[in-house]
Amino acid sequence: MRLAFCAVALVALACLVVRAGRLGMAGDYIDPFSRLGAQDESLYAHSAIQMAEHGGWLTPMFMGRYGLYKPPLLAAAAGLSARILGVSRLALRLPVALLAALAVGLIFWWAAEVQSWQAGVCAAALVVSSHLWHTLASMCLTDGLLAAFYVAALYCLFADPWLESYWALGGFAGAVAASLLTKSVAGLMPLAVLGLYWVLAPGKYRPRFWRVAAAGGLSLALAAPWFLYQLAVHGRWFWAEHVGVEILGFGAGAPPQTSQENQALFYLTRAALLDPVLLAAAAVALPAFAKELRRRSAPAVLLALALALPTAAILLWQYRNASYLLPLVPMGAILAAAYNPLCCGRTAKWMLALVAAAFVAKAAMPAATWGLPFGAGTSVAVAPVLSTYCERGRGNELIVVDTPDEMYASLLPIPRVRYVLTGQVPTPGKYGLDFPSMGIMLDAPAFIDLPHGMPHFRQRLHEWGLESAEAVGTVVFVSSPEDIGLLIATHADSDFLLPCGGARAGMSACATNTNTATHYSVMVSADYFLLLARHALPGTPARWSCRL
Repeated sequence: MRLAFCAVALVALACLVVRAGRLGMAGDYIDPFSRLGAQDESLYAHSAIQMAEHGGWLTPMFMGRYGLYKPPLLAAAAGLSARILGVSRLALRLPVALLAALAVGLIFWWAAEVQSWQAGVCAAALVVSSHLWHTLASMCLTDGLLAAFYVAALYCLFADPWLESYWALGGFAGAVAASLLTKSVAGLMPLAVLGLYWVLAPGKYRPRFWRVAAAGGLSLALAAPWFLYQLAVHGRWFWAEHVGVEILGFGAGAPPQTSQENQALFYLTRAALLDPVLLAAAAVALPAFAKELRRRSAPAVLLALALALPTAAILLWQYRNASYLLPLVPMGAILAAAYNPLCCGRTAKWMLALVAAAFVAKAAMPAATWGLPFGAGTSVAVAPVLSTYCERGRGNELIVVDTPDEMYASLLPIPRVRYVLTGQVPTPGKYGLDFPSMGIMLDAPAFIDLPHGMPHFRQRLHEWGLESAEAVGTVVFVSSPEDIGLLIATHADSDFLLPCGGARAGMSACATNTNTATHYSVMVSADYFLLLARHALPGTPARWSCRL
């Protein structure tokens, strides 16, 4: 069985590595139905690159400011991989892909022990052929890590429901601690499953209370040092961003949504659109699974709780995101295979053939919402333009104007990147820190007069525990084309990337001669042009590729 586990994990890893190495950073949709981009990958990957280049492994940084919206495990793992292998798409994504592949091996083992090796293969194949798993487990995102640790923790409980062995107790606690250090509150789900399992499991398969307490205490003890460190060292920022914004704001508040659908309808629709095969196979397995639950079978009770807790969590958590469905994919695959009458006996070979055919069909139609894309490319249309600019090797800062790039520019070895957006500076609230008072977000007049305001912003950042002023002026809001013209006129040594379309870019048209005494224009695509400073500052050799 161990050899089969290794074989399954290697096949799963191969599928993920191909995708991870070919897809551009932040280059796929988290929710293809809503066409929601993967900006979060840029945030985590930027922090990972900073760790690989400059250290600071306990405190993620993003564009000069603290990035304490999530714990550091993903960024630290990706940063360590980049430190060893060099900064690249594959290196940044490898830790998630590797752990997700091992989780697929555990899914195979779980289903095989409940039913048969054929059921194990079906379960693993259903996960590997899931669009959501294929996408999120091949990107530098917390969702893939969280799902892998969730599977690992619950497999320890499945294999040793009494948690009597040291490996089961230690493995469960280690996986939960890693979950907490990946996604904070969401990492508590395995502990919640354990608590309910202790209450609902059959008596002879129920762990003793002190083993449950030991598992919970050890999990929290392993994860607590990072949280205590941040409270002690960066207390104000950590409490405001991690607790106030991420947990209380987006979790318990009424945050702005990407869709106005009903909460349950949102997730049901995504589940059906992203993986109809898995959903159908799970539906076929429900009668047999219900029968096992009525018998109070310990594995069935555990699986029911493993499905119920993430479902309840995503319905209660106020912010909606299709990626939150990911922990349900491996558990749904176990249900669909281990309790499916078609996955045992003479019909097993036909079920295996059907799952294999579904994989081939999904790979053959990568553009479908349920498809499996293996090809190279990116959904960020401006990414090639930014990479080409990066390859010029200029030492000037780049100001990206009204260009949706999912923060891709922040990942490239460009000396400095700023973003200019049309609109009003956001009012401080519970869905974001007070970045305007720190100078991280500015309006056009304040940015133009930045030297005069810098002492004030340095003082404000110092009050928040940040001694560097690198983050000042990261995002600039403009209200008119004239504001953009003033920015260009007052920043002679800055390069600008602007979209075609006069009103947005502050120019009459891309074809218009925009050369000035300080800048000259370069058409880089049908949709974008560069205004390059005539005074080109000397650049330094790029430490990693401009083609991430």
